[in-house]
Amino acid sequence: MESLLPVLWALLVCAGLAGGKKEPGLNLSCYQCFKVARLELCPPAQCNPTDRVCVSNTVVLAGRSKVVVTLSKRCAPRCPNTNTRYEWTSWPVASGRIVRQCCSGSLCNGGAAPRSALLGALLLLRLLWALL
Repeated sequence: MESLLPVLWALLVCAGLAGGKKEPGLNLSCYQCFKVARLELCPPAQCNPTDRVCVSNTVVLAGRSKVVVTLSKRCAPRCPNTNTRYEWTSWPVASGRIVRQCCSGSLCNGGAAPRSALLGALLLLRLLWALL
């Protein structure tokens, strides 16, 4: 019975280490792509051990009859900037929006930002169309 105590102790220690909280960046996965038009073209990928966050950039350009969405997603060691949103209008021809988001959970840079950015661009396009 005494010989089982060290084995049980070792099992409990290993189980405690395995179930503990992981540091950010360890086993982090992010969607990764560069200047693509659809989220489906951004596959999940394992990040480097030094990466701690996922970054997502969405660029939406709306013209008189066309909306173009460009997505870029990647792993990063830190957030390049805080979450930012920049919008502009070149009246009456076009408008645009750039949204940068940074998050720290696995696969957190998924589909929410592109849909909201696209919806905003479509609303801007409708407004421009109505004013012409």
